Amino acid sequence: MPALLAIVTPFVKGAPGSRTGALEQLLAAKAGDVRALAESLAQPGGDATVAGLRARAASALAAGRFAEIERALGEAELHLLKGSTDIAAMPGERRIAAARQRADRGAAALLPLNPAAYREAAQRFGEAAAIVGLADPDLSLRHALAQSEVMTRLGLDFADASGFEAAIAQCRALLSGLDPYDSTLAWAAAQERLGAALEGLAGLTGAETLRDEALACYVAGLDDLRPAEAPALWRSLQQRLGALALALGEAREDVAALETAVAGLRAGLGATPRDAEPGAWARAQRALGCALAALGRHGSELSDLENAFNAFTAALGHYSRAADPLAWAEIRDRMGDVLCAMAERYDEPVVLEEAVAAYGAALEERRRETEPLLWAVSSANQGLASMQLARRRNDPALAQQAVMQVAAAIEAMRAQGHGANAAALQRRLAAAGDRPASRRKA
Repeated sequence: MPALLAIVTPFVKGAPGSRTGALEQLLAAKAGDVRALAESLAQPGGDATVAGLRARAASALAAGRFAEIERALGEAELHLLKGSTDIAAMPGERRIAAARQRADRGAAALLPLNPAAYREAAQRFGEAAAIVGLADPDLSLRHALAQSEVMTRLGLDFADASGFEAAIAQCRALLSGLDPYDSTLAWAAAQERLGAALEGLAGLTGAETLRDEALACYVAGLDDLRPAEAPALWRSLQQRLGALALALGEAREDVAALETAVAGLRAGLGATPRDAEPGAWARAQRALGCALAALGRHGSELSDLENAFNAFTAALGHYSRAADPLAWAEIRDRMGDVLCAMAERYDEPVVLEEAVAAYGAALEERRRETEPLLWAVSSANQGLASMQLARRRNDPALAQQAVMQVAAAIEAMRAQGHGANAAALQRRLAAAGDRPASRRKA
């Protein structure tokens, strides 16, 4: 697609400050930006002059000529403003139409992969919000939220704290003028944007308090929001709440947070239609499986681990080994983790045998020559499971083989420059050597 080529070419040549390791994710997001702008430009509206200029902008987008998009939409906006110096005195419909051009100019400015383009895009969306003003307060708010989203993306895509900080300040200002009861949807949307920006800044600074603030934002956004009022927003808030609660719960070994994670991710899954959105449904199943697995490890309910295994099994039904081998292998590896946790509650070795087999399946795709770090992770997991299996069977030969397998994974991690991973695995190996064969019978 010419538009994506126009985006990626300068980036590949070395856009300053960008994170090349995230290229695939960035391009996926840019493809979404291109689609969204194309859909907006295809919508009818305006007189013949405006319609013609927007058609010209659409053609320029399809050809990857971004400067021409700006010129065409700028002409359309000037035509609508007709030289007016007092926007507040303009008819509401004309203000809304002019703001539409300005917002689409913002969407076009966002396409290039560089920080200056993101800042220009954010400014355009802010201007669109001001142009609309009281002619349509809800639309004005949507443009303002788009501005904050762009600033959050600046922070995410270029590790730029100023982007997060600007988004946080703007969302807080918006929330100060909203009532959660009278403006429930707007309140929830602004809370979601604020939470996302706080999470992003926490990722850069490591400030745990920001993650707690973000979690509170998602809770506040859901307080008075009903699923039927805004299904997509409600689902997004539930999924964000669940994902963040999972991260905090695992880091702090906080069972209450893990229970919150399971509740949020289960609600998000329930709001994701399997037939209409199979990929999103599978991702939601995987996320729920991760939360249930964590709760099962830190809690006392075997049923949580069983439900985690079922969730991963359901997700695996979507991921084709041929089409997405690494995603398939990742789920297999996680299933092995769940089986290992379940095995601690049984004396019989069959569950550990299934865990070893699950890691073996993952290793069929996580090959050492192509995915050395992932190979080391799954190989170590298989070795640790084999150590426990050897203890159950009283099999010294298997135990020796398993220890050597884990040691090889540790050395592979060190050789690849992953010293912290190797040290963590060394600690797991030591702990496994001291672990009893089973914790209790089911």
